[in-house]
Amino acid sequence: MQNGWIRFVRGFLVIRVDGDYMERFFNMCRMHDIDLWGIRREKEQEKDICMCEAYAADFFKMPPLLKKTGTKVHVVKKKGLPFYFPFIKKRIIFFAGVIVCLAMLNYVTDYVWAIEYVGNLQVSDDELSDFLEQESIHYGMKKSSINCEEKEKKLRETFQNVTWTSIYFEGTKLYVEIKENEKSEPVQVETKGTNIVAGEAGTITSIITRNGVPKVKAGDWVEKGQVLVAGGVPVYDEGKNIVGFQIYDADADIYIRTPVEYKCEINSGYPVMIYTGDPVRMGFAEIGGYHIDAMPLWDFIEHSILKKENENLYETSIEKHQVVLLDNIYLPVYYGEINRKEYYVKYFTYTEEEMKTKLSENFEKFISGLEEKGVQIVEKDVKMEKSSKGMELYGSLLVIKRTGETAAIPADTAQENEEDQIKE
Repeated sequence: MQNGWIRFVRGFLVIRVDGDYMERFFNMCRMHDIDLWGIRREKEQEKDICMCEAYAADFFKMPPLLKKTGTKVHVVKKKGLPFYFPFIKKRIIFFAGVIVCLAMLNYVTDYVWAIEYVGNLQVSDDELSDFLEQESIHYGMKKSSINCEEKEKKLRETFQNVTWTSIYFEGTKLYVEIKENEKSEPVQVETKGTNIVAGEAGTITSIITRNGVPKVKAGDWVEKGQVLVAGGVPVYDEGKNIVGFQIYDADADIYIRTPVEYKCEINSGYPVMIYTGDPVRMGFAEIGGYHIDAMPLWDFIEHSILKKENENLYETSIEKHQVVLLDNIYLPVYYGEINRKEYYVKYFTYTEEEMKTKLSENFEKFISGLEEKGVQIVEKDVKMEKSSKGMELYGSLLVIKRTGETAAIPADTAQENEEDQIKE
């Protein structure tokens, strides 16, 4: 086997030996250190010949021996690496490109060029990206520099609802796979009960208490932040004396009549984007950190040399793809298309009627939004005025809406309430 590789590298010939003194020729070759092998006798047109193989370099030593023995030698076939050189030489650029590509491919496969998240529902991709950034994991870093087991442990510690993690590579792609709690239980926070306080000032129109002690009744005026329902329920003894408080989370349906102010302003002048109807499309490529645009020559002349000052605004959209080999080898090479629509901005002026219409439409949308939230409009007063920039609309509303915000009961509230009850 080893001799076979040596013969292939040195190059050898399959030759046909013909003559009356072939045995003498073979003996003389042996005396002159000309190596022949695979010698076999054959018949050709009722004539004896010999077929054998010899090194290409030794072939040029044979002419004196052939002359002395009257033997003829013909080359039947050429084998070995040296005989491929002319073929390679004619296509040197192609083979050099193949070698360079293989070298580059071998180099880039040691790095991370794509990251994918698997199994995350509660944890967003942005949160996982921020985690990787904090751990200094990014595109273009060497795969061997990432300790997957250590990062998996930190990932579980960072996100409490993550029960299982796996960080692994496939080609040049880094996969971050996680499993989360299917039933995410809220964190139990120790609380001492809650009150319901007013979210705005106004007059209480109705109050239905399900849990807690109501502190106001319908018709009462309340200020923002005032306690409407207390979570501390007094406990009485047989003599109807307060002996303590049972702390609950207050729960009630409370409605309040309160004023709402609205203001909207519109400028008389407004800009409009007018497209020229002349879109520009060009391909691009990104290799590493280098960006290459491929704009057609006529587009380059028209939009780079002959363009006017007021035609240099564009609306741009980019379609980008990454080069992938064998489904999992992502390369730092991107390609795509850039679509640009040329436009210019022209300013127009609203008439007074148009401004009134716009303001009225905006106010109606505001009213519709309140009604969708269950707010009842009792009164409304609308006024339009001209301003230095255009026109303004002022609206004063009186509405009935649901109120009440949850607030934790202060630690000393129950004690103060108890003292007040005893004094009474």
